[in-house]
Amino acid sequence: MIQRITQFLKSYNFTKGLLISTAAFSAIAFCYFYLNMTIGAGAAFGVLLASSSDIPGNKKHHIYGILISLSLAVISYITIHLTIPYPYLLIPTLAILVFVNSYISVYGFRASLIAFSGLLAVALSFAHPLTGIDIFYNAFYIIGGGLWYLLISLIFENTRTKQYSEELIIECMQLTAEYLSTRVALLSAIDRENALNKQLSLQNELNEKHETLRALLLSQRQRSGSRKSRRQQLLVFIELIDILEFAVANPLNYKKFDNSSDAFKKVAIQIASTMELVANRLQQISEYISLGKEIPDDTEIQDLLATSHQSIENLKLNIDLKKNREEILILRNLYDYTERQSQKINTIKKVVKDNVTNEISILKRNERLKFITSQDYSYKILLENFTLKSPIFKHSLRLVVTVLAGYAIGSIFSLQHAYWILLTIIVIMRPGYVLTKDRSRQRIVGTLIGGAIAGGIVLLTDNQTVYIAITFITMTLSFTFIQQNYKASATFITLTIIFVYAMLSPDAITIIKFRMIDTLIGAGLASITNLVLWPAWESQNITNLIQQAVLTNKKYLEEVKNLYHDKATVKTPYKISRKHAFIAIGNLHAGFQRMTQEPKWKQQNLNKLYEIVVTQNTLLSATASLGTYIQIHHTTDATMYFDTYMKAIDNELNYCGGMLQNKPIQKEDDLNLEEAKNYLNQVFRDLSQQRNSEIDAGLLEINAELRERLKEVRIISEQLEWLHNLSKNLHTAIKEYSKQ
Repeated sequence: MIQRITQFLKSYNFTKGLLISTAAFSAIAFCYFYLNMTIGAGAAFGVLLASSSDIPGNKKHHIYGILISLSLAVISYITIHLTIPYPYLLIPTLAILVFVNSYISVYGFRASLIAFSGLLAVALSFAHPLTGIDIFYNAFYIIGGGLWYLLISLIFENTRTKQYSEELIIECMQLTAEYLSTRVALLSAIDRENALNKQLSLQNELNEKHETLRALLLSQRQRSGSRKSRRQQLLVFIELIDILEFAVANPLNYKKFDNSSDAFKKVAIQIASTMELVANRLQQISEYISLGKEIPDDTEIQDLLATSHQSIENLKLNIDLKKNREEILILRNLYDYTERQSQKINTIKKVVKDNVTNEISILKRNERLKFITSQDYSYKILLENFTLKSPIFKHSLRLVVTVLAGYAIGSIFSLQHAYWILLTIIVIMRPGYVLTKDRSRQRIVGTLIGGAIAGGIVLLTDNQTVYIAITFITMTLSFTFIQQNYKASATFITLTIIFVYAMLSPDAITIIKFRMIDTLIGAGLASITNLVLWPAWESQNITNLIQQAVLTNKKYLEEVKNLYHDKATVKTPYKISRKHAFIAIGNLHAGFQRMTQEPKWKQQNLNKLYEIVVTQNTLLSATASLGTYIQIHHTTDATMYFDTYMKAIDNELNYCGGMLQNKPIQKEDDLNLEEAKNYLNQVFRDLSQQRNSEIDAGLLEINAELRERLKEVRIISEQLEWLHNLSKNLHTAIKEYSKQ
């Protein structure tokens, strides 16, 4: 428990929450003692507006993001105040400001945070309307508070960025360890479909973490005092990506496993238990890093690997090798996979212990930047999304209608603190139905819990010092949990607001009542409008996600083919295509999962869609398997028969893309796959016969060259045939899905 509390207090999210609350309270305290509370309140408001877009990353983007969000918020604040006395101007102004602020989100995640600052300023402008010159004075105070937060943020930027990247690395280690464990668990899982879904969810979560780390680690120049730690993080990150690819690239045929002999299963499970220990060791390393402890050395994995190797050799002596050669090859591949993953874990351990810095190659800066997904800020993005086909455009329109409805309810019924309705709507509403529904539920539950706790405290004490201390703590915790646990964040936000008002008003219980009523109204409006006004259902976008997965896997296969023809180095285009393929399948699975949470009447062709998702993921695994094998083994030159198979697979994926785009693809000349298949099988038979002759001659120990040649022919031929069958299955599944 103490360790968890210590880790929490050292976390990036807590540091940011503490930074925001400290900046706000320090501004209030300074103004209270040396100026006046009006200035302090405005400065604290500026801190909140500036902090919304404060996320780690490129320093220039970080500064510009805070300055733009502050500017947008101040403009919105002034505009609303100038039009409040004139309802005929206020309504269109409110609609335009909500739409414009929301529509900025088309420029990506940082832009959505900037947009939130503007929307927050719009809602909170109704809290205490001002007139005349006071509007501009308060705007000036807001700017001062925002610049104060920017200054504090920059002072701690290097420390926070390092802290953030280290936490992400630790989270990636833990997720990777869990992913490796789920693959082992699939051997004995009763419900493999649920186990596979969990595996895909972990893979998608890892993809998201990897994308964030790429932007954070690859975009920064390796300089100053943080150079060594940044380099270590980058080296660990490279190894974690390789571990994931190697895991995806080594799927086990579970049907074959279930139907195999008991002797085979026993050795396979023994190797799998070694893999489980490898996963546990990665988890332990993450815990040691988190706690700042020295990582101990041990030989348990090596001992288990030696035992597994001996078990394979013993099995060879007790079976007919001529009839069971494929089982031995499968076990050797499983052993090689486990051994290689253990080597990766050892490399990570060495990097963390600072025993290696040059064994892993790091790309040059111009190469590294190719891996970062850059955001296009062209005005054309605004024009392209100005259509009801765009989820952000529909969300912006929906948000305008909902905010106007909330404002109307507050005005008609003269609700006290009616701006809380607008604030709830702005915070809850998201482009997708599922996320809005979840946030509505969490907001309501969090508000009720916060209100109940606040009510109990108010009844027990009326001490202003206690209220100030509670406000500081709850404000810190509300920003700490805002990204990772919205229900907890809503609870602490409610507590913060209630105790701020409790310090200003003697009737805190009434404040609690209005807070709950306004939250329920706002959440109800958000849920209803998201359901009936231009709803963004996953079924409307799922075809694009399928198409993206097909295209990226097609490109990945093309780079695998190039790699087999030229194995001198693993080129950057191969790694980039791998990255895009992994992200695309993750997005497809995430879209499918969201679709399962939508109303039943919107879950169209769910079974067929699931078949497509699983087939796509298996196709990615097979592609990664082929690419990984070519990378880590000495292989012979690619033949024309290899190219024949790859062309056939490419054709099937072209047909898939054509169907998804409603564009007919002209069928190419038939490829002689049978000839290619016969050739590869004949090569394997010839090599097997050579090995059988050696066995007959009493040479039980196979020479390394023949073993590798046998392995290459069998794996390459099986992978090609598997990829072709998967591409045909995908073609059929998409065809049936498109018909319905």
